[in-house]
Amino acid sequence: MRMGSEIIEIPNNLSFSDLKTVLKNQNSIFLEVFKDESVKYFLNLKEIIDPSVYLKDGDEIAFLPPVTGG
Repeated sequence: MRMGSEIIEIPNNLSFSDLKTVLKNQNSIFLEVFKDESVKYFLNLKEIIDPSVYLKDGDEIAFLPPVTGG
């Protein structure tokens, strides 16, 4: 599944870790996405190192799968 972008309304004071739980409950594809340890996550163009980081209105989250070459 490829998704360009999606706007998701979330409650205030939600951490990235909490967002992952919300997404997994909304769409089963996220069960696989978050199971893959090679996927990198970015918050406003900076890699998310601490999943307890809190999100705020207007934040942008990006999921980047590993790049393969050939």
